[in-house]
Amino acid sequence: MVVSQNLKKINMTPKFGLFTPYTLRFHSDYYNENNNDFLKRCFVLFDNLVFISPRKQDKDFVENIIRSECPDVALEIIKTFKPVNEFVSDDLLSEISFQIDPELNMCYGPNRNEFLIFIHEFLNKKFGIDSYNVNNRKEFEILDYYISALSADFNFLFRISKENKDISALFTELHRDAYFATFGGKTNVPERVLKKICSVNYFDFSNLTWPQILELKRSHFLSDFRVKFTDWLEEYSLSENIEKFEENINKYIRTSNFEFLKRNKPNLKKDIAIGVLGNIPIPIPNPVAILSSMQTVREDLKIKKDFGWLFFIQEAYYKSINNSESNLK
Repeated sequence: MVVSQNLKKINMTPKFGLFTPYTLRFHSDYYNENNNDFLKRCFVLFDNLVFISPRKQDKDFVENIIRSECPDVALEIIKTFKPVNEFVSDDLLSEISFQIDPELNMCYGPNRNEFLIFIHEFLNKKFGIDSYNVNNRKEFEILDYYISALSADFNFLFRISKENKDISALFTELHRDAYFATFGGKTNVPERVLKKICSVNYFDFSNLTWPQILELKRSHFLSDFRVKFTDWLEEYSLSENIEKFEENINKYIRTSNFEFLKRNKPNLKKDIAIGVLGNIPIPIPNPVAILSSMQTVREDLKIKKDFGWLFFIQEAYYKSINNSESNLK
């Protein structure tokens, strides 16, 4: 199935990450996390985050979420979030709202029964609700919400990301588990992979403040980290074993630290010789000094190419450490 193949091959090459209020609620329900946690991790991976406000009452939902944590700098952060109508037409949005695609629609497609079984198992496990024997209005509202909203949200995210190749849908694990339980297949979730990479390094982007996240977005090493993250995501998609992936990443980062130290081990004899020759006063530009500078630039560029991602992780780690120390005071 084309949709399954696209989901398994999802990567971080798009510039923009797409989400809705429902996306945030599904993630929050799945992980019991604050909405800001999800947005911060995704914010690191994309140039901008793009949002859809399906209902009028959701108009200011992004602003309300950001202000709930950092009212002082909320305006600067909110400017980096883009409404979806800057990327796709209103006609397409209307078409997606009222057109049912059997291949995408879990609720009204040919595999509806498989979808309802998944919803039943999820609600029973998460909320203790037996969807086959709903006892009150609250339980019915929860059941109705998950059946209709989860399918519709998946449809919106996928159709829009398919229409614009610069946009990547920010599917939660709940979206993916529901879709693959309905149509068959396996799952691959970039945000979950990012959480594992963070845990290996003893920090989490979600623990940083929004101003710190903005600082990281300006880092010279952000693009290097994104490239490396794409490689890791592809590696994970080959086995889809999150525990094995975490073990491999842990080993790779430790090895990279030692490799960096090895390649930058000082050579005192060489450094002294170049220093002496480079400072000999002669009437023309000193060729030793020029060659030494050129060599240093080449080495710096090579180091950035090979270890820029590691510098980015280091920057995030130290910001996280500073936050922990501040909280202890």
